[in-house]
Amino acid sequence: MVSTTLELHEAVELLRKNAYTRTIQDTLCSYTKISIENKTKLQSFLTEKLSKCTPNIAPDSIRRKVNNWLKKDTFTISKESAIQLGFALELTLEETEQLLMSLCEERFHWRNPEEIIYIYALTNNLSYIEATALYNYFAEKGIFTKTNSESTTIYTNQIKKRVENISNNTELEEFLITSQNDLGKFHNTAYSLFTEFLELLKNPIMDWENSTIDSLSTKDILETYLYRNYIPFTKRSKKLTTTTNAEKLVFSALQRNIRQSWPDEETISKMQHRKTDVTRKVLMLLFLATDGGYSSYGEETFDVLSPEEEFEDTYTRLESMLVDCGFAKLDPRIPFDWMILFCLCTNDSLLIDERVQQFLKEIFPENKPN
Repeated sequence: MVSTTLELHEAVELLRKNAYTRTIQDTLCSYTKISIENKTKLQSFLTEKLSKCTPNIAPDSIRRKVNNWLKKDTFTISKESAIQLGFALELTLEETEQLLMSLCEERFHWRNPEEIIYIYALTNNLSYIEATALYNYFAEKGIFTKTNSESTTIYTNQIKKRVENISNNTELEEFLITSQNDLGKFHNTAYSLFTEFLELLKNPIMDWENSTIDSLSTKDILETYLYRNYIPFTKRSKKLTTTTNAEKLVFSALQRNIRQSWPDEETISKMQHRKTDVTRKVLMLLFLATDGGYSSYGEETFDVLSPEEEFEDTYTRLESMLVDCGFAKLDPRIPFDWMILFCLCTNDSLLIDERVQQFLKEIFPENKPN
């Protein structure tokens, strides 16, 4: 658990020294049982395994990709690469899903027709080559191409059981054809909560009669509730502090991890219009801003709670939401999650917003708002 006694500068210093962060190389060492001290062996092992999965890709290209993964400042990789690794390491479906959560912070999306192919392949012990052959077969038949907009009323739990019952290629093809209107690439549970939280921030419900408040714009919400002014979106200066080069590298990577995918107006608009998926980070920020709103993840108790009880209540509600949306659970070794957990550890929940602001000022000192 993140300490409640740490001062802000102490928390940032712990992150600066890489005390809590988990890199891609840490995860790959764990799954291969090869120590990072034997980095050459790890590189060769992963390159060989991936080359067998993707024989059409030049080994040198794979080797370069693996080398990039094993850099100390690499925290995430693409979901496609993580799925390839699951096959390359001969993991089960459950183990591959755990790998996905460690490497890209989300699970398999059981409504996504493209990912259903890989779920089916892992369940039936098919190789990655066999899985991609199936994928290409369905792609050529136009299975993954839809002309209508995605349904927002069908959820993963309604599809998952049907996918689990598929036992052969014929059943898989029939399912993909007959269920086209139920499938989609975007997370509907996350989208439903995203729109609910955003609407609550735009048009807050007041607690007294005859009170009025102007509707907030997306720009207002980003600046007021999503800390947009604290996040630099331009290339930062190379001048940090008097820390060593190694510490500068780690700190720069931490800044990049926290800043990565931070929403702007265009991103929020694309999410609203289903042009891009709702991200884990955006949903967490909106949850903090609304405390779960009036959803099933909102605060339900009116009892006076101790700081420990209040932390546990918020933690449980936030984590339940993430799991139900298909995202990874809270993980203190992800820098963004560590920041969230640290900021939840306050004696007064009303101070969480201020605590996040102060934390971001410490992480991005060159970007402090006036």
